[in-house]
Amino acid sequence: MGTPLSISRDLELDLESLIGQCIAVLGIRGSGKSNTAGVIFEELLNNNYPMSIVDIEGEYFGLKEKYEVLVVGTGDGVEIEIDAECAAEIAEVSMEKNVPVVLDLSGFLSEERNAILMEYLSSLWNLAGTLRRPYVIGIEEAHEFIPQGVKTELKEMISRIALRGRKRGLGAIVVSQRSAKVEKDVLSQAGMLFLHRVVHEVDMRVYSELLPWRKSEVKEIITSLETGNCIFVNGETVRPIYVRERETFHAGFTPSLEVVATPELKQVSASILEAIHRAREGRGRNRTRAQELEEQLATLQERLAERDEKIAELEETARTLGYIKVEVPHAAPSPSKSEDVVAPPPAQPVVDAEPLPRLERSAEPEREPEAPHDAAREDSAAEPARVVRREERQETVASTPAWGVIRVAPQSVTGDSLPPAVRRHVDRLVSRIERRTLLERRVLAFLVEHAPGSYTASQIAAWTDCARELIEDELPKDLLEAGLIRRERRTDGLRFQSRLRTFVADEFAVYLPDIGEAGLHDVTRTLTDRLGCVS
Repeated sequence: MGTPLSISRDLELDLESLIGQCIAVLGIRGSGKSNTAGVIFEELLNNNYPMSIVDIEGEYFGLKEKYEVLVVGTGDGVEIEIDAECAAEIAEVSMEKNVPVVLDLSGFLSEERNAILMEYLSSLWNLAGTLRRPYVIGIEEAHEFIPQGVKTELKEMISRIALRGRKRGLGAIVVSQRSAKVEKDVLSQAGMLFLHRVVHEVDMRVYSELLPWRKSEVKEIITSLETGNCIFVNGETVRPIYVRERETFHAGFTPSLEVVATPELKQVSASILEAIHRAREGRGRNRTRAQELEEQLATLQERLAERDEKIAELEETARTLGYIKVEVPHAAPSPSKSEDVVAPPPAQPVVDAEPLPRLERSAEPEREPEAPHDAAREDSAAEPARVVRREERQETVASTPAWGVIRVAPQSVTGDSLPPAVRRHVDRLVSRIERRTLLERRVLAFLVEHAPGSYTASQIAAWTDCARELIEDELPKDLLEAGLIRRERRTDGLRFQSRLRTFVADEFAVYLPDIGEAGLHDVTRTLTDRLGCVS
């Protein structure tokens, strides 16, 4: 274990595990959220970890009681007043000279505040690409800057730091009292979570997506949390902990009738103040046109690299799934007595290509594939069978891509051998699902068809033509609670998987004495076929 951090007696955490991490601290006012964030900042300062804290309430100047922290911005407790024109230089001094900075934005209007923060964070991002050293950015009331469903340049920058800053050594600590208003991509990709009490139903739904418990369990546990207690989530680790109290003055305490005196605060060294004053005097205003163009070029190159990575990620998703659907038209060839074989009446079966990189196409056995089930053809006994020449079948195999062999989908299961009561039960289930939204039906059909694999929202979206955001935000809660779908939080985000077999075992257990395990298997095959066809 590396350098231990004293955050909670219930938790063993080391400094190295925080490098480049995106950490989310969530909870309503009075739940201990700000205290937890302050404790994390104290532990980082104890270990001389460079940082900036974005403070829109003027709460973090109390860190100066124990640590040499520079408070810049405007308002009470600020040592150096700054504006957007010198914000970038302040950020450079912080990262280059390892000066902890509290960026107090409480005295600015919204537009000016966002402009300062954009300049500040952009400078940190660009400099981190060169220095490649650990640095963390704490953002209080994050829902003000990365709101769900709103696209801004500042939100894009913060999301980039939170989701992609690890490669540059940048980490983010996102603090918010309104979980549902924070950008979902940031929360779902956060590697470490401190979840304090919430009461709003929309916030509780966000917790339900972040925790591997049933919705009823999440609500029961979260609402029972006392002040200072939270649920800690880090990969597979999910446990309740009590976070110690801050050692420094907490300016964001809840007011009371007792008199609270502000303690004596440490001041930064004169050399640091001198460097900041030089920056404040407008060193950034003297940039040449060439320097501005270089910065613009670097930004464009960064965006191009991100798009290339996204394309590569989507291509990898396609290779991982290895599933496509193709329609192979059948011509009407003239029969040959010596080499003709009988095939079903005319149809265009859906075939799927499975990646078989080690299998030579010439090794494909010469046998007739099963035709897809078609109830209409069963009732039409008078329709003549079509004759397919052997050469036609060989031509189809020869046209198969080099990475796979085309096979006809297996015949669907009708469940005719099941007792009437069981068939009626199956019909009722399918009827209920058919009344669900198109998104729910498509997601369920995809997972059932691709069981037992588990897939991310991005992978499901790629193959169902559904928006990834809808899958993450509007995922069918009823299907999750019914047990038809399983959702798991992993290191790469939320993953979804079909639980049809387990569902059938529970739902049709009453019929087990009569139909046996083989009957349950038939029910599973029937539902797999019927649900997989829902569109």
